Amino acid sequence: MIREASTINERVVAPRGWDALEIKLRGRGLSNVEIQEARKSFYEGIELWSKMFLSCYDAEKQTLA
Repeated sequence: MIREASTINERVVAPRGWDALEIKLRGRGLSNVEIQEARKSFYEGIELWSKMFLSCYDAEKQTLA
């Protein structure tokens, strides 16, 4: 198996986030349509997590003030 990575200043940087997940999904033989659906779901999940974090952070900040 070939590991995809890019070299920056002589450091090997492995893909992260969606890029890493997409590589794994392609390796498992998912179709382009399935990968597009997974990408949409991934970013919707990230958006949901960020909203949850911000609401908790705001509530904690108000409690401390």
